[in-house]
Amino acid sequence: MKILATICTTAFTFSTIAILSACGGRTTLEACKFVEIEDGEVEVEFGDIDIEGGEVEMVCGSKILDVSWNEFRRRLRIDPAKYKNNLEGFKRQVSCFRNEKERKKEVFCQASGSNDLVALNFSYDD
Repeated sequence: MKILATICTTAFTFSTIAILSACGGRTTLEACKFVEIEDGEVEVEFGDIDIEGGEVEMVCGSKILDVSWNEFRRRLRIDPAKYKNNLEGFKRQVSCFRNEKERKKEVFCQASGSNDLVALNFSYDD
């Protein structure tokens, strides 16, 4: 009987640790703030040409992120170019969130009127 009690106590302890660990790793999404809708640009340096398409710049926590216009067009069917001079209008159309604990370079965005969160790839602002 003593062995059975030890096995039950050990199993209970490991189960409790697993449950507490899972609760501590809970996903928390924080809202991102849109800063600017940027036109595409061409940068020419000696021996290097860098061509970038348009990007939406946002601040998520302490990070400044850029999401390409194509990500919004393909995944959310929203064209940031239409809102280039109307950032407030763009904010009414879409909201984005980021999990600070996540290592993947993606934000989760939602179009107004939709319940779906869609993952969009980003790059860190340069």
